[in-house]
Amino acid sequence: MVDYKVEGITEVEIADEPSSVRLEFAAGREPVVLTIDWRLASQLIDRLAIVNHEIRHALSTPDTRAQRIRTVCHRTGIGLAALILLPVLYGLWVWVVGELDPGAWHLIVLLLAAAVLTYGAIWFLGWVVAAFIGTRERPPPEPQSTG
Repeated sequence: MVDYKVEGITEVEIADEPSSVRLEFAAGREPVVLTIDWRLASQLIDRLAIVNHEIRHALSTPDTRAQRIRTVCHRTGIGLAALILLPVLYGLWVWVVGELDPGAWHLIVLLLAAAVLTYGAIWFLGWVVAAFIGTRERPPPEPQSTG
């Protein structure tokens, strides 16, 4: 069996018999001519339409890996910042009640800054990783067996 890479269809016409189709392809330096029954040609056209649809769908499907990575880092940053903010909220409650040590506001400000910096660092890490992963290589669709 010889494999040809078809570069284009040069001619399609009804063959000598009215029930067959003659196809001529440009495949490299030599033309390839096929004469096939019209039923087989109809099946070929149907299958090519399905494959064409699958290829167009695969090419138009957006690559969402980068978006997913940024979303995961955003949510992780919010979660860690919220955990760091819990002592800050407790400190603010104790301050409102009036039982806060006068020097404890340094710790509250430090934890507040740590929460903001933690979120910022994880958010930035997500953008850096998303930038380095690039676009996904899409392998050609697997041919379906006709059996």
